[in-house]
Amino acid sequence: MLYKQVYEALRESILRGEYAVGDRMPSEAELSSRFDVSPITIKRALDLLRTDGLIMRRPRIGTVVTSLTPTAPQAPARAQNDADRSPSLIGCVITSFDDSFGNKVIEGILAATGADTHVVFKRSGGDLADEDACIRALVGAGVEGLILLPSSSEYIPPAALELVAKKFPVVILDRLFDGIPVSAVCSDNLAGGRAATEHLLDLGHKTIGFVSSTSHVSSSDDRRNGYIHAHASNHLPLENSAELRSIGSTVPGSADTIEQDIARLVAFIEEHPDITGYVAAEYNIALMLREACHRLGLEVPADISIVCFDHPDATFDTRLFRYTHIRQQQRTLGEKAVESVRRQISAPSEIEKVVLPTELILGSSSAAPRG
Repeated sequence: MLYKQVYEALRESILRGEYAVGDRMPSEAELSSRFDVSPITIKRALDLLRTDGLIMRRPRIGTVVTSLTPTAPQAPARAQNDADRSPSLIGCVITSFDDSFGNKVIEGILAATGADTHVVFKRSGGDLADEDACIRALVGAGVEGLILLPSSSEYIPPAALELVAKKFPVVILDRLFDGIPVSAVCSDNLAGGRAATEHLLDLGHKTIGFVSSTSHVSSSDDRRNGYIHAHASNHLPLENSAELRSIGSTVPGSADTIEQDIARLVAFIEEHPDITGYVAAEYNIALMLREACHRLGLEVPADISIVCFDHPDATFDTRLFRYTHIRQQQRTLGEKAVESVRRQISAPSEIEKVVLPTELILGSSSAAPRG
């Protein structure tokens, strides 16, 4: 942990005699700059030195060395005892979350951290500048690790890149950044996209469409690749015209409205009457797709079948229309992210990629095509 590293460095300086009894230590701001850590990290390190009896705070003077001999055992040794260990602090920046994806991830993070670890959540809303600012704010608050669900897989916030370069514990959630040595926890979206497509093929659908948002994230790209692989493995031709990747209302921060996207879907369905089954990359896209079908007098699944990703539990809503969907292990995603952060805190050089399997859940939105 950073504050322990700073504590040990300052403690060693005092014990070597670099500071004599009565000498004034550098200010917290100076130490923060020297060690390139937050003021809160410096304060926690100084608190340990004060507990050791090596320093004290004097009004209008600052931190003064009071002894070259510690009156208490070294703090890291004491920290082995859970009763003496200060709770760790983990930061989490999430683009957005709802009942279909995100709430269960947060539940998993909270379950994994337990009572001895504090978690601070920030929501960026898909704004890249806000995402960067949230990361910097959390690091400034003294977090010892960071879980990040970024808004893009093409752009990594500068603040996150700086942390990775310093080997600060960082875990990317639900995304993959190629060529960047950073830990990640995500679902096997490629296998999920393939399973969704093959389910429709097995039902007898000959032409299958793919609908996704405009957002360029690895999870959506992998789902599309799974859709492509399913066609290839079944020796079926695939035309790009069967894809609609311009849905904007589901992208955080987008100015597109739901009504605009439904209009896009209505036009697309009319232009492609041969498509009898759709793979929707998100649950909310599936909702709009069904509404577009309804406006055209088409029924799901009698006329059009839909398979999507994720689905709200809605345990008590027995009348909810339930889609055939690919289910992610959302709670486990959160738990694994916390485990990865903790491993990095213990061993800063440890980088890992965790990919969790997905599962096809049958619902009421898919059936064999007419005729």
